[in-house]
Amino acid sequence: MSALTAPVALTWRLARHERADSALPTLLAVTAFGVATTAVLVTLGGVGAFAARAEAAAAAGAAGPNDMASLYVVLAAVAATLLVVPILTLGSVAARLTVSRRDARLATLRLVGATGGQVTVMTLLEQAVQAALGALFGAGLYGALLLPLSLLEFQGRRLSVAELWVGMGRLGLVVAGVVALAVLSGVAGLAKVVVGPLGVVARTTPGRISALRLLVAAVVVGGWILGFQALGRLGMGVVLVFLALVVLMVDLVGPFFVMIAGRVVALLAHTPATLLAARRIIDDPRATWRSVSALGLGILVAALSSVGPMLTPPGDVDAQTRLLGQDIGTGSLVALTILTVVAATSTGVVHAARVYDQRPQYRALAYAGTPTELLHRARLREVTIPLGVTVVLGSAFPVLVLLPMTSLLGVGLVIRTLVAIAASCALLIAAVQLSRPLVDAAARL
Repeated sequence: MSALTAPVALTWRLARHERADSALPTLLAVTAFGVATTAVLVTLGGVGAFAARAEAAAAAGAAGPNDMASLYVVLAAVAATLLVVPILTLGSVAARLTVSRRDARLATLRLVGATGGQVTVMTLLEQAVQAALGALFGAGLYGALLLPLSLLEFQGRRLSVAELWVGMGRLGLVVAGVVALAVLSGVAGLAKVVVGPLGVVARTTPGRISALRLLVAAVVVGGWILGFQALGRLGMGVVLVFLALVVLMVDLVGPFFVMIAGRVVALLAHTPATLLAARRIIDDPRATWRSVSALGLGILVAALSSVGPMLTPPGDVDAQTRLLGQDIGTGSLVALTILTVVAATSTGVVHAARVYDQRPQYRALAYAGTPTELLHRARLREVTIPLGVTVVLGSAFPVLVLLPMTSLLGVGLVIRTLVAIAASCALLIAAVQLSRPLVDAAARL
C-alpha cells in the first residue's frame, strides 16, 4: 500500500498547485472525452431503437416481405459504422492532448529520482481521472439529450425515451471503455518516459513514418473494391467491419502524406513563415495530422451520406418507399450533426492544446526577435498545408468506397463533398482564430 501512497499524493499535489493557464489543457481533454462519450451513447441509442422496433415487429408477426424494420436496422448500423471512426479518433485525441506536457513533467521527476513504478502510477491515474470525469459528463449530457432526440420521427412515429435509452449496463461499459482508451494511451507513452527520460526532456525528434502504411491501406482498399461481392456473401457484419477498416485507412495514411507535403513545401519555401511551418510539420507529422484528421473523416462520411436516398428499394411500394426516403434524409442530418460536433470539438481542442505544447518554441522564437505576426502567419500555413492533404484524401476515399457500387455515384456525392470541404475550412479558420490569443500569450516576453 505504501508503494502507491507516494505517487498518488504527488499527483494530487501537482494537480492542486497547477497554474490556471496550465489547467486549460486538462479542461480541454475532459471536454473532448465528454463529447466522444455522448456521441457514442447517442449512436448506440439510435441503433438500439431501430433494433427494438424490428424485434417488436417480428414478435407481433408483422415482419414480412414488405416490412422495412430490418432495413432500418441495417441503415442505422451503416451510419454507426461510419461514425465510429471519427468518434474513436476524438477519444484518441483527447487521450493525447496533454501528452507532451505530461511526459516532460514525468521525465523530470524520473531524472530527479522517481522510480519507474511511481511514474507509471502517476500517468495512469492522471489519464484515468481525466477520462472518468469526461465520460461522466458525457453520460449526463446524453441523458439530457434523450428528451429532445425523442422528438425525431422515424417510420411514421416519434422515437421514445425508452427506445433511445441504452440501459445502465451499456452505459457503464461505454464509460469503462473511454477510461480504458485513455489508460492504454498513457501506457503507450510510458516506455520513453521510464527508459529514456533524458530524450523526452531534450525533446528529441519523433521517429520517421514508414511507407508500409501505404501498402496496408492499398491492401485494405483493394480488398474492398475487388472482393465486395464475396464480402456480401459473408454477411452484413463482415461488410460493416471492412467498411470501418476502409474509413480508418484515412487516418493511417494521413500522417505519411502530411510529412511528404511538408517536405515539398520546405523545398519550395520562399518566406520565413512558410519555411517555419513546413519544418514544424516535418518535425511531427503525426501531431500535425491529428489537428485536421477529424475534418478529413468528416468530409469522407459527409460524402458517403449522400448515397442514402439512393438506397430506397426499387418498385412501386408507394407510401413505404416515400417514408423510407424521408427517414433516410432525417437520419443523414442526425449523423452529420453528430459528426459536425465531433469534428468541431476535435479541431478546437487540438489546436488549443498544440499551442500549449509548443509554448517553449514560441517563447524561444520571441526571444530571438521573431515578430508575433510572423508566428501567426506560420501557424496559419501549418494548418492549411495539412488541410490540403485532408481535402484530397477525404474526397478520394468516398469514390474508392463506392467503386463496387457505381450506381450510387452521383451529383449528391459531389455536392455534399463540396459542402463538407467548405465547412472544414470554416472550422479550421475558426479554430486558428479562437486560439490566436493563446499564441500571443505564449510569445509574450
